[in-house]
Amino acid sequence: MRWSSERVLSEIRAWRDRGEPLYANHVRINFQELLAASIRYFGNWQTAVEAAGISYEQVRKYRKWSKEAIIQEIRDLHSRGVDLSFRAMALSQHNAMVYAAIRTKYFGSWKAALEAAGLESEEIYRYRSWEEADILGEIRRLQSEGADLSSKAMDESSNRLIATARRRFGNWGQALERAGIDYNDIRRRKRWSRESLVEGILELKRQGIPLITPEVKKANPSLFAAACKKHFFGTWKKALKAALQAENHGEVSARTRLLADPVAS
Repeated sequence: MRWSSERVLSEIRAWRDRGEPLYANHVRINFQELLAASIRYFGNWQTAVEAAGISYEQVRKYRKWSKEAIIQEIRDLHSRGVDLSFRAMALSQHNAMVYAAIRTKYFGSWKAALEAAGLESEEIYRYRSWEEADILGEIRRLQSEGADLSSKAMDESSNRLIATARRRFGNWGQALERAGIDYNDIRRRKRWSRESLVEGILELKRQGIPLITPEVKKANPSLFAAACKKHFFGTWKKALKAALQAENHGEVSARTRLLADPVAS
């Protein structure tokens, strides 16, 4: 083999792409010519590896992988909303795990590794391929359904979407603003209780808003979504019934009574 600095870098990257460990002792045992050439052209192995665009810190952190360890790592990354597309992972600090996963002795491909971890590879790549218009359309759809669009709730319920939006727009707030949603309103969203939901329903009534599903979802989607949650009322019909009963029995706060009849003050 005729060596050159370019050939050294090419061989290092090829080893990485095959999932081979890149720590010096492994290379010395299995490809002594590459190690010698790297020292000749770059002075030492670490400099050669870094010149190939590979973080040597990750080489030092090389660990012996197993199928179980790879699956656990994928699940942990998924729970944190990390982009698990192959290209993103191969360019990330987790690339050692990725190249281990695609080795024949483990899963043979990244798709197979994702599926072994219980993830749908189509879902991973669906968000990855979305254009800005697709992301904004999905955000608006969730808003129309009364979904909680706070970053905390989205991290828990739709972390692939919020991870994609952060990648495209810089952060979740900017994605919402681009979708025409005031992020300050989302951040100020109150923590609901049964009492505050009753007060909110009666406030809508005071404003003359028909208390039917389409009108309430349009006027206050957050209230509607919260009222329908199992740990509050379960359905809008039950929430409305509870609010009207509380009004009839005088079981509303002084603030709500004042809002309902401001002249009384």
